[in-house]
Amino acid sequence: QGRGRRRRRVAPLAVSPPPASERGEEPLLRGIFEIGKRSCDVVLSARRLRWSPIVPESPAGGTGREEIIEMKDVFSVKLKRRRFVGQKKGGTLLGITIFKCLHKEENKLTDCAVHLNNLSEDHCNSWFRHLKEILNVTEYEGHALSVLKECELQAFDGVVCVGGDGSVSEVAHGLLLKAQIDAGKGTDYIPAPVRASVPLGVIPAGEAKQYCYILSVICFKSLWHIL
Repeated sequence: QGRGRRRRRVAPLAVSPPPASERGEEPLLRGIFEIGKRSCDVVLSARRLRWSPIVPESPAGGTGREEIIEMKDVFSVKLKRRRFVGQKKGGTLLGITIFKCLHKEENKLTDCAVHLNNLSEDHCNSWFRHLKEILNVTEYEGHALSVLKECELQAFDGVVCVGGDGSVSEVAHGLLLKAQIDAGKGTDYIPAPVRASVPLGVIPAGEAKQYCYILSVICFKSLWHIL
C-alpha cells in the first residue's frame, strides 16, 4: 500500500503597493456619455478623466483616439440643465459640464468646457458627486470653513478660491482660524493674530463681483499669477 503524498502549503503572494506614479490611477467610475455628438467610454480616476469614442466593430478594426483631462487643470464642474426663461431651479437635465484651464502661453490664459451629455439623473448625480469630492467643491455656507479647520495646510503651497466675495471671506476666515488653532491660541484672541501659513489666491467668479471693483488691480493680476 503506497503512502499518500504530502501536500505542500503555498504561501499567498504578497501584493506590493502600486508605485507612486500610478497612485490615483485606479478607476473610480466608468460610464457612457455623449461628447461632441459621439458616444464615448469615459473613465474617471482621482488624477485623470479619460474618454474615447465607441467605435463599431469593423473588419478593419481600430479604436477611437483617447483624450485626457488632468484633474489638476479642472477648476469647476456643474450639472447642465435646460431651463425656460425666468426659471431659476430645476429644468431638464442634459449632463455635466467640466471647465478646464488651458496652459498659458505668453501670459495668455484661456479655458474650455467639456460637456458630458447623459439624460439619466442617477448616472449624472453619481458622477457629479465624485467629481466634487475630487475637486473639493463647497456645497453650502460654512463648508469651506469646516474643511480648512481640519486640513493639514503644511502639505500645500497655497489655497486658491474660485468664487464671489462671500466665498473669499469664508476661505480667508478659515485660513486665519486654522492658524490660530495651530498656534494654540483661542479663536477670539485679537491682540496678536497669527499669520496664515499659506498664501490665498483669488479667482473672481461670483455673480455680483463687487469686490473686484474694489480690488480691481489685485484681482486682475491674481488670475495670471495663480494659473
